[in-house]
Amino acid sequence: MEQHPTYRGELALYITFGIVKPALLFTVELAFQIKNRGCVLAPGPNANWAGPPVRVGSPILLRMPDGGEIRSHIRGLEHLNYGSRRPEKLTLPILLPAPITKEQVPPGTEVHLLQPDVGDESNGDA
Repeated sequence: MEQHPTYRGELALYITFGIVKPALLFTVELAFQIKNRGCVLAPGPNANWAGPPVRVGSPILLRMPDGGEIRSHIRGLEHLNYGSRRPEKLTLPILLPAPITKEQVPPGTEVHLLQPDVGDESNGDA
């Protein structure tokens, strides 16, 4: 299992002790490399994502189809120029930090947003 720990502060403690609640953002259809920038994963989360905020620096977990995992963070949110052919569903491809490359992230990889699991207030537990 390859890991790139880049977390700081309270979230680092949650991740270290496994107290996180992954939220599936999207499944990778395409990974490509931009020279001097890094690996970009597409399609990216839906621009109308209703879950926790997705920001630069947000911790993520990449789950590869073969069962491998990489913990990392979002280095950037990319914007695509669709020209006059705008798709029905707008997405924001994500940029990963070095040293992750497109060869490490095959199609079918699930990208999960990692957030502290502070409990589910709706389940009636006090």
